[in-house]
Amino acid sequence: MHTLLEEARNALLAIIDEQFGPSLTEEEFAEAMLDLFENIPGFETMPPAKASHIVNQLWSTYHGKEARRDH
Repeated sequence: MHTLLEEARNALLAIIDEQFGPSLTEEEFAEAMLDLFENIPGFETMPPAKASHIVNQLWSTYHGKEARRDH
């Protein structure tokens, strides 16, 4: 439980990118992602440590895309 397949991870990142663009801070990104989790059945009750772990993984991907856009 509380795992995301690559397709789901990419979909969440696309939603964030579409709604907020590529330049969120880490704190803004985490807040937006946690808001999205509220709409995923089972994820709305995820333990905070697990949610933080997933958000950190997603942030790495999001932030990496931002860095590649800058070059």
